[in-house]
Amino acid sequence: MSITKNDQRQAPLVAWVDINLADFSDGAVQAAIELPGGAIVTGGFIQPITTFNAATTATLKVGDSVDDDRYTATPADVKALAVVELDVTGYAMPAQGNLIVTYASTGAVATTGKCRLFVEYIVGKRTQSTQG
Repeated sequence: MSITKNDQRQAPLVAWVDINLADFSDGAVQAAIELPGGAIVTGGFIQPITTFNAATTATLKVGDSVDDDRYTATPADVKALAVVELDVTGYAMPAQGNLIVTYASTGAVATTGKCRLFVEYIVGKRTQSTQG
């Protein structure tokens, strides 16, 4: 028996959001990007724009309602001005839902901070074109 080829093709979709320190004034966990059911994150990153200037540490986790750090097994250091790649897990969102970000810091409270969350994803069983 041979492999049945899948002729469905789709371009990746991208979403991004700027996250400011002030966005966490209502709590450390915030919804950041809504994804459709069947979405599979294929890449992404957190790009610091202005350092989160907490005294000791400042980190972000990216996940969903089931696993709050699904895409950042090691929390992203947003105190440093370095891009942090998201972890690609192959997880398919079972239903429409939000990617959430969780902020944590230690030491004196940060007074500044801004970063961008960029996510690339595909949607299972979505077809834009066919080939072969």
